[in-house]
Amino acid sequence: MLYNILTVFLMTTALMPPAMLQYYAFEPLLSQTQKIRVLGGYATLYLIELLFFLYMFIWGPWDHSFTLYKKIFVVAWIPHFLWAIATIRPYLFRHLYVFSIRAACTILIHTLSALILLALFHDPGSRPILPSLIYPAQWLFYILCYLALFPVLRQYFNEVFVKYRYLTTHKYWKYISMLPLFLLLDMYFILAHTEDLIMDQMLLPRMILLLALIIIAVSIRVGLRQADRTLKMYERVENMTAQIEASRDYIHSLLNSQDQLKGFYDSRKAYLDKLEGLISSHQPQEALQFIKEIGTQLDQTKQKQYCQNPLVNAALSTYLAKAEALHIPITVKAVIPKENAALSSDLAIVLSNLIENAIHASEKQPDSHRALSLLTLCQGDVLNILVKNRFDGTVTFDEDGLPTTQAKGHGIGMKSLSHFRDTYDASVLCTCEDGWFSTYIRVPWGEGSPS
Repeated sequence: MLYNILTVFLMTTALMPPAMLQYYAFEPLLSQTQKIRVLGGYATLYLIELLFFLYMFIWGPWDHSFTLYKKIFVVAWIPHFLWAIATIRPYLFRHLYVFSIRAACTILIHTLSALILLALFHDPGSRPILPSLIYPAQWLFYILCYLALFPVLRQYFNEVFVKYRYLTTHKYWKYISMLPLFLLLDMYFILAHTEDLIMDQMLLPRMILLLALIIIAVSIRVGLRQADRTLKMYERVENMTAQIEASRDYIHSLLNSQDQLKGFYDSRKAYLDKLEGLISSHQPQEALQFIKEIGTQLDQTKQKQYCQNPLVNAALSTYLAKAEALHIPITVKAVIPKENAALSSDLAIVLSNLIENAIHASEKQPDSHRALSLLTLCQGDVLNILVKNRFDGTVTFDEDGLPTTQAKGHGIGMKSLSHFRDTYDASVLCTCEDGWFSTYIRVPWGEGSPS
């Protein structure tokens, strides 16, 4: 009885490390609610399987054998895997990739544990067979080996899934996940049709399989790193180009204002003579109207001051002027301090991209439905930013809650926003409700903010 209980307990527990790897591969991407749901489902499945196996091995018809264990492990992982797919979404093909890696580890560890135990307890004159008394030792060895691999595997999956999550790699994972899966299926069909224990014969093929999967895994990481570097370089070029264009437009507007002010200065004597004539001829109303006209001309020479931060103000002046030129009604209330020069430069780029996206979206709306709003508020050391524009279309969001687009040449702005969020530990929330698309940013500001 005690042997049965111990063996079934260790066998059922041995199913959990691969299942937990399926969870930890995506854990940084999950909300607290998702984490509770996944782990709660795992705990329920574990208890159900444990009670079922205890019943079948102690009071039911099952007996401990290598063949039966193999059949159990062929199907027992399926509920955990399906539960992970159902609750950790939308990462189907990445789930398949994780499963391929974890299955290869399972095969290799089982092989090594069986060979070690066979070397200790096997009669060299007969075919390899695992005595029933050492099954608990095999399960325990398997659990310990898998837990030893856990930190390395978890770090790898967190890097390729989390660090590079802003890369548009959905189609990439759709195809690359099939390669290790097909390699494993080839091995599976070989093993599924044998009732014998052939660990000694399969050690070399399984080592070759593991080596192939390691090469695939390393290739994926290297490819993502290269894509990340290329994308960052492209973004830097795009951002530098945008900054140069914005600076050029801002300087151009300053030069226009200077020319207008120069023209006003050159005409000052004529203005004063006309004003003196109106006053001398007792025409006060006409004189006041002429003063208002002069004031209007002076106002046209001023550059709009949206906020105290010069870098952000220059960006806002350029892009909001484009919105005004397209007759898009704008509402701006920006309170952005001067501190934190590095953050100011990146924030100027982010706001430029958001406003430019808002302008493009507004152009798709009827003239009567166009609107663009920018509101900022400082609360202590935190800067809150809200950019809104009217938009009645449909927006698709990725797993990070940022809008996605398949249009060629677009989407760089949201990738810049993703970088900004990660670099400065900011919070970003995008919504599309009631005819409004909104982007809310909450970023630490001041000396203590990340840099």
